[in-house]
Amino acid sequence: MLKHVALVTLLALELSTTAAGQTGRTPTSTAGLETLALRDSQKAEAERALARLGDLSIDTVRERLAKMRPPAYLPGPVLLNEIIKQQRLPVSSSERVERLKAALQPVLAYHQRDGKLPIIVVRSEQPKAYLVARAAIIITTQLMLITGEAELRGIIAHELAHEYLWEERERAFKENDESRLREIELFCDAVAVMTLKEIGDDPAHYARALERLTYIGITAGNATRHESKTHPTLEARVKLNRWLCQQLGRVTHLASE
Repeated sequence: MLKHVALVTLLALELSTTAAGQTGRTPTSTAGLETLALRDSQKAEAERALARLGDLSIDTVRERLAKMRPPAYLPGPVLLNEIIKQQRLPVSSSERVERLKAALQPVLAYHQRDGKLPIIVVRSEQPKAYLVARAAIIITTQLMLITGEAELRGIIAHELAHEYLWEERERAFKENDESRLREIELFCDAVAVMTLKEIGDDPAHYARALERLTYIGITAGNATRHESKTHPTLEARVKLNRWLCQQLGRVTHLASE
């Protein structure tokens, strides 16, 4: 009972702030980040974000994430019903939704959340995905329509990465630590890249989805490509994706050359 009450409280806080693969080593470092032509503050945030993952080799990243990964929450039906109620959107259930959930299993498995973290698809014209109270992933039907499976796997990998720094992110919000919040977003971007690489997808798919969602948000008036209190510039995020793709041995051509 106490566990449920605590998570419902956490859920309310979260909603108020929310608007396997290949093995072996691929050693790299952050020394080449100066080639991205980032501002000093952006470069510092990117360096701190990547430092959390060590030398960025496959083995090191796995080890770092394993140490950082909190126990799965395993929400019960009462909390899941509360989460659904808080969305104020109808739940979508169809064969397409089930195919989507199956397509996301490699990402959940990589982060040891398969069978442990429910995926809830809701009907909405806004393309969104977000992690709620570490208890469920919410995906909108519009996001399903505008992304391919690999792109969506990258988006969900980013959202799952938030769980690793969940408490730190909550503190950063409370302390209004804007630089730390942007750093955490870049960390999640890097985890998305590493996840896609490990499960056999092209990591550049994530940047393409990120660009598309940003431009859709700009048109709708609820997003910006510029730096905000919580997110880096779109340019910095796409440049970091390109750099990581190159470091991982897969030179890719992103949409915004």
